[in-house]
Amino acid sequence: MHICMAVFGDLRFDYRVFREAQCLRQAGHHISIVSSSFSSAPLQEWGAFDLHLIPIDRSRSLRISYPAFWKQARQLLLAARADVYHAHDLDALWPAAFAARRRDVPLVYDSHEFWTEQSSLVDRPLIRNFWALLERRLIGRTHRIITVSTSIARALQERYALEQVAVVRNPPLYRPPVQSDRIRTELQLAAGRPVVVYQGGFLTDNGLAEQIDAVAGLQEDFAFVLIGDGPMEGALKKQVHHRNLKHQVYFISRVPFGELHSYTCSADLGLCLIKGTGKSFYYSLPNKLFEYLMAGLPVLASDFPDMRAVVEESGAGTVANPQDSGEIREKIRSLLFDPNQRQLYRQAALTAAQHYNWEQEAPKLLDLYAGL
Repeated sequence: MHICMAVFGDLRFDYRVFREAQCLRQAGHHISIVSSSFSSAPLQEWGAFDLHLIPIDRSRSLRISYPAFWKQARQLLLAARADVYHAHDLDALWPAAFAARRRDVPLVYDSHEFWTEQSSLVDRPLIRNFWALLERRLIGRTHRIITVSTSIARALQERYALEQVAVVRNPPLYRPPVQSDRIRTELQLAAGRPVVVYQGGFLTDNGLAEQIDAVAGLQEDFAFVLIGDGPMEGALKKQVHHRNLKHQVYFISRVPFGELHSYTCSADLGLCLIKGTGKSFYYSLPNKLFEYLMAGLPVLASDFPDMRAVVEESGAGTVANPQDSGEIREKIRSLLFDPNQRQLYRQAALTAAQHYNWEQEAPKLLDLYAGL
């Protein structure tokens, strides 16, 4: 069948969309994608798909960008004449629902997070209410709903009285760890200097400030490296400057997903300490957690239900209160500077990666489409 996906995001960094599109294409479906585009850089990994890109000026307000995207996306989605429309997240659901209704074909809603409970909406009731009303209005038009964690699936079921929400978690395609010193080379760090890594978005109140505070109290010689970008990047860099941490905390710009594994493999400990500001964070099961396991990194994660379950099942690390800088500091020290324990965690992570990978999740997506 022809499956047309709708995405508001940067495809260069959206590994979930790529994995799902590739999985469905390999199963024999034709995949077209209507997506925003924030850069003129070529999309090298996406050549197998029929892409329709809508240029968006990242410097403009989302109050302008969203309506501009929705207007053009509706026309492109309708013109695709697809057999199924697949909306990635709530900000792409409106035009996809319009096209599916006009074409009288199924609509799949793929909620990558608990959208209306994002931290950025916690103190913005008017905007939060807009998204909540939009989701409530449109979710009844969907034929299948997918999300990334058990807790988010349960929350959506309870809120909208849904019979079923499929859970398709967000691990990467399985890859063995590679020998890499990419982070140290790029940042000109001393050979053998331990590296603690965070990779992902620099989002509103998501716990990175507390992690930087935790690092400030550690006397041991190591580097804390943040790979990514986002609205809090300027504030975080100011914090590093004011705390005089420029020789301990480093930033690397967002890395395309095809290159990320080599960066992750060059670290020694992975942080997945997201604050519970908004239920979306509290219920999250971030892809970075699985990327750390696949690179053989010990993991320090938030003591929240879904992340705790993976860490405990894998035995590849431990959890902490993401708002307690003192606890984070002590957990980093115990995970990073005990070489024997670190090796045990590394072996546990590599073993867990055999289970937590996209190859284990893909059949769930294929079963969902087989039932349409």
